[in-house]
Amino acid sequence: MARTTPNPSVIRSDSLQAVFLRRATSALERMAANASPKVLSDALSAPTDTGSLARLLSQSDIIGSAVMELDPLVPALARNVEHRKFLIERAGGTLSAEDAGRLLGISRQAVDKRRRAGSLLAVREGSDWRYPGCQFDETDVVGGIAEVVRAYASAGPWMALDFLLGPDSVLAGRTPLAALRAGDRDSVLRILRSEATDGFA
Repeated sequence: MARTTPNPSVIRSDSLQAVFLRRATSALERMAANASPKVLSDALSAPTDTGSLARLLSQSDIIGSAVMELDPLVPALARNVEHRKFLIERAGGTLSAEDAGRLLGISRQAVDKRRRAGSLLAVREGSDWRYPGCQFDETDVVGGIAEVVRAYASAGPWMALDFLLGPDSVLAGRTPLAALRAGDRDSVLRILRSEATDGFA
């Protein structure tokens, strides 16, 4: 009976996973031991396990001063992760390129082409481009989305999504997305022009 030789890449991968899990578990145990019941309860109130972790990591007093000195960006990164998850929830989730193509009646390649041209909003989730559901109506893209995406090209798609979903006093408390859906494209474009003039977008 022939012996199979272990695949070195699999061994390396398993070994890396084991080392990472040991390190991450050790850090979590330390943080959980230092956290008050209120902090842990707040972390557990997040709707996902990733959200719970992000909430815990966003507490600089829980992480500890030694870690903060070595890696001061940890709480900010954790807050950013949590905010992105919040945006995705507010956006009604995301669609794959294939799903967006089915909704629009075009191919996956045509969806990618529109993303590259700046006429569709897509955000990175892991290694994939995902399309926030809020930008679509039943069979098309909400009018004005392309202008928002292009206005935030240098700031990035997460900033564009944040803009779309944030209530604005100029719009009487509505979000730019709600204004676009109501056909008030001109008001949103005025805000974009104003931000561009002020150097925000």
